[in-house]
Amino acid sequence: MVAGRRVGKDANPYATLTYLTSPLNYGSFIGIGNSYTNGNPFLKPEIQTSWEVGGEFRFLNGRISLDYTYYHSQTKNQIASPRLSNASGYIMTSINSGSVINNGMELAITGKPIVKKDFEWIVTLNGSYNRGTLGDFLKGVDYFYPTDAQFGTVKAASIPNGGHFLALTGRRILHENGTDGTENKSGRPLVDPTTGLYKLSSTSNNEIVGNREPKFIGGLNNSFRIKDLTFSFLLDFRVGGDVYNGTEYYMVANGLSKRTTANNRESVTVTGINSQTGTEFSQTYNANQSYTIGGATYSGKYMIQQYWSNYNQNSENFITSVNWLKLRSVSLNYDFSKLLKKQKVIKGLSVTATGSNLFTWTNYKGMDPEVSAAGGTGGSGSTGIDYCSVPSTSSFSFGVNITF
Repeated sequence: MVAGRRVGKDANPYATLTYLTSPLNYGSFIGIGNSYTNGNPFLKPEIQTSWEVGGEFRFLNGRISLDYTYYHSQTKNQIASPRLSNASGYIMTSINSGSVINNGMELAITGKPIVKKDFEWIVTLNGSYNRGTLGDFLKGVDYFYPTDAQFGTVKAASIPNGGHFLALTGRRILHENGTDGTENKSGRPLVDPTTGLYKLSSTSNNEIVGNREPKFIGGLNNSFRIKDLTFSFLLDFRVGGDVYNGTEYYMVANGLSKRTTANNRESVTVTGINSQTGTEFSQTYNANQSYTIGGATYSGKYMIQQYWSNYNQNSENFITSVNWLKLRSVSLNYDFSKLLKKQKVIKGLSVTATGSNLFTWTNYKGMDPEVSAAGGTGGSGSTGIDYCSVPSTSSFSFGVNITF
């Protein structure tokens, strides 16, 4: 199977026009002003061109089946509504920002290992991946922030000219240079002698610190039927994709995290390379001592507080490449229809018990790696950012289905 399409999408109505706000009365004066959204009379429709190739294959009289699809899509003149500089007199506008490219595949394999009159076992494995990148973009824009998703020290960003569509930008600790004269990110950290703490990247020039897009996702479903009893369960899995633990960031900032209880909060140690002299640096700050740094004297307790403040500004301290396996659902069903053949009122009767989101196995140390900050505060672009979110709840249900 080979298929392709080309579709267009328009902007919101009246996005090309700039409107005035409703008049405001100030005593005997009446004031008016422009809307906070600037119209764009040069706006073009965005165009999406896509194609896919795949097939459905059946073997052994349908006992084994394979469905596979590979797809590619490219959207040109992508319509976006970024925030503007306040100096422009507006907050937002609609623009043709550039192109978005997605490549990926979907795979489903179904097998029927056992098919008998009173026993049947069906297993389905599905998986998919997507690689989203931002293509050509507005000149002079290094990072594009499509939403207001900003928590802690990270922002949800898209990187133009072939960069990740679901990137994270933030601050990180700088490291010593390698033999080639460029920074070796696996090397020893730099220490700023004027603060006695680790040297961080500039706040005015955030760097790429993560990619929220998973490498691969999928699920495994098993269904067993023994006469009129059916039992099934579904496992979901994810491999890769960064998650920012904003909840931990918040707890560290307020001294509520277990991390901040290290050494009973009596000492912390900073080790690395002096960023000015290139010599080794090692200093332990004890709560009951004082230290002279940059010509000023500070108490040890103050330096311990500053250490954790410095720690909190390093976005990489709260980013995890996440893997998970979830027991998404378990279902048990019994069909009583055969017991009702002697009467004509009820044609079918079945009872079902279901449990959802029962267990999660993951390397993520936060509440739930699947939870994002979206929904009111974060916006749709906050996938992969966990900020004081409520984890997915487990649920149980019981149902009776009667057919007359």
